[in-house]
Amino acid sequence: MAENTQGQSKGKSIACMVCGIASIVGSYGYGVGLICAIVSLVLGSQLKKEGVENQFTKVGKITGIIGLILSIIGTVASIAVAVAGAALTAQYGG
Repeated sequence: MAENTQGQSKGKSIACMVCGIASIVGSYGYGVGLICAIVSLVLGSQLKKEGVENQFTKVGKITGIIGLILSIIGTVASIAVAVAGAALTAQYGG
C-alpha cells in the first residue's frame, strides 16, 4: 500500500511540474497560464503537506510562481491595450 502512495505522490509531483511549465508557456493565453499556475501551486502545497519534497515539486512550485506573475502581467497589459483602443476609437470615431 505504501508503494501505491509513492506512485500517486510521484504522479502529483510530475503534474505539478507540467502545470508550472504550462503556466509559463500559456501566460499570455487569456487565462490559460493563470489556471495552470494556480493548479501547480495547489498541487505543490498538497505535496508539501504530504511530506513530499522532490525536484519535480520544487520545479513545479517555482515555475508556477513565475507563470502566475507573467499571467497577471499579461492580463493587466491586455486590459490596458483594450482600454486604450476603446478610448482612441471613441475619441477619433473609428
